[in-house]
Amino acid sequence: MATVILLHSALGKTRHVQDWADILTQDDHDVRAPDLYGGVTFTDLDQGVAHADSLGGPLALAERARAAAADVEEPLVYAGFSLGAAVAQACALADERAVGLVMMHGGLNPAWLNVEVWPARLAAQLHWSDREPWAEPEENAALMALAGEACEEFRYEATGHLFGFQGWPDYDSEESHRMYERVADFMGACDI
Repeated sequence: MATVILLHSALGKTRHVQDWADILTQDDHDVRAPDLYGGVTFTDLDQGVAHADSLGGPLALAERARAAAADVEEPLVYAGFSLGAAVAQACALADERAVGLVMMHGGLNPAWLNVEVWPARLAAQLHWSDREPWAEPEENAALMALAGEACEEFRYEATGHLFGFQGWPDYDSEESHRMYERVADFMGACDI
């Protein structure tokens, strides 16, 4: 069975991330949701991004995430929300144990990670909405161009960035449910 490393957004490990972890655990997935900020959370994305930058950005946070998965021997699925998606991407592309990658609310151009070839071992999903203010279509296009058929892309009609976080102002019940179903199916397929 694959272990899921679920990585939080720039807001930190809010209850929204724990809600997702709990639901995935109820679906019989082994889920770890490390706190990459050491207990600090935010209610403003700009402040959260500034904090992430002060810690060294996605690559430095990826080191923390890999440390949280250091003792896992079985295959891994890295998954993350927004900034956590970039961290998950950095981890999955570098970790030979990774068989799956789920990027929710956008991805990162692999050139930022000095990746020129998508690993054959790595299946992926990209979930995003180009109708929201944090969308980066060029980044997602570059990711899809490199990943090719290894990555499924799902686009949503949501107008808010963190539309998968119940109780957050951007929450979109219908689109969040649709994303969860796709993520759960993917994670089920990664359980080997």
